[in-house]
Formats: sequence, structure tokens, C-alpha cells
Amino acid sequence: MIVTCADEATAIAADVVPGQAGDAPLLEPLLEATLARVPDAEELVGDKGFDGDGQRLACLERNVFPNIPSRVNRVEPWPFEAAGYRERNRVERLFGKAKQFRRFATRYEKLKETFLGLVHLVLGFIRLKNSVNVNTA
Repeated sequence: MIVTCADEATAIAADVVPGQAGDAPLLEPLLEATLARVPDAEELVGDKGFDGDGQRLACLERNVFPNIPSRVNRVEPWPFEAAGYRERNRVERLFGKAKQFRRFATRYEKLKETFLGLVHLVLGFIRLKNSVNVNTA
């Protein structure tokens, strides 16, 4: 599963891939979906799994800085901002909250469409719970 988020409670776009497939090929379509909802995004923070020239160029073509650490075997490393990369924990916290939903964590659904619907439902619950907590505080 690949998700773009603004913070630990606000998912912007999500997609699901089979377990044996990599997430990197989905970066460009998910970036398009993200920029359709948030056109002024300036930075994309990802892990080393997205360290590919195609993924980085897709970001640069859309005026988004790819803050992705280079793999150790890369001959010419790309620029990287460690301070901005620390913000990647937001998506990890979002996944932690989503995994509290047992059906999400165990992925009982066999069809992509069914599981993607559950993903949207869970992310919606997390967003709603956060907005209720913010409004009552």
C-alpha cells in the first residue's frame, strides 16, 4: 500500500498493490492524485524504495522536491535534506493508527477494490476522530 498524507491523521491519496509488487511504479500516479487535491505541494518525502531516477524526475517535472535518501549503491547521490526527512514519521504514525483496525491490519479482503474501499473507510475514520478531538479541545 502506498499513501500520501499531510499529517498523521490526514491522508491525501492511497493505492494498493499486490504483495510481490513494488511501490515505486505507483509514485507517479499517486503524485498526480495528490497534486490534484493539493496543487501547492512543495516536497515529497519517501524512503529509499523510491530512489529511482524515474521517480525523482517525475517529482521534478511537477516542481516537487523529492526528499528521498539515496541508496548506498548509487554512484551519484541526489541532494537530500535530513531535517525534512524526519517528517516521514507522520505517515508511519498514520499506518500505526490504521493498524489498530484489525481488518485493515490482517487484510482479509482478497480483491483490490474491496481492500481499497476498506483503506478509505479506515482513513476516513482516523480523519473524523482527529477532527472531533481537535474541535473538543
